Amino acid sequence: MKFREMSHSDLAQVAFLHNELAYFIKRETKDEYWDFEELNIEGISQHLKAFINSEERKVIIAEERGRIIGFIAGEVVSCHLPISSIRKVGYISGAYVLPEFRGKGVMRTLESEMVMFFQALGLKYAELNFLSRNHIARKSWEALGYEVFREQARKKI
Repeated sequence: MKFREMSHSDLAQVAFLHNELAYFIKRETKDEYWDFEELNIEGISQHLKAFINSEERKVIIAEERGRIIGFIAGEVVSCHLPISSIRKVGYISGAYVLPEFRGKGVMRTLESEMVMFFQALGLKYAELNFLSRNHIARKSWEALGYEVFREQARKKI
């Protein structure tokens, strides 16, 4: 298995996996926010293109025999608390591994590579979000050492 940065030639495969992540979240959580029809590859490919050759964004992929089986996307963002002495944090905006490759340490390696990217930029924290009903995400991220430090609420009006 090979781990490397995403290139232009990988965009369609990574966009497919990114869309699979969205479909998974929709099925897993049944959250009303995730009420969408079929996603297209082109739209997310355009979004992912901005991560290529960026100093503050990166997508790392896991590849098995020429097939991309997982990815993690991360970027530098401003700290959510403007009064904090922490100005910038690493934010993991998406991560997914195909079901048949789960439980084999793929996400652990992807996350480790992303953390090294953030550390090389001098960042002290890596953050991410997951929906409260996404129990698989919670379990996976907690196993990698992430702790819930903030919760967000909403009310339907």
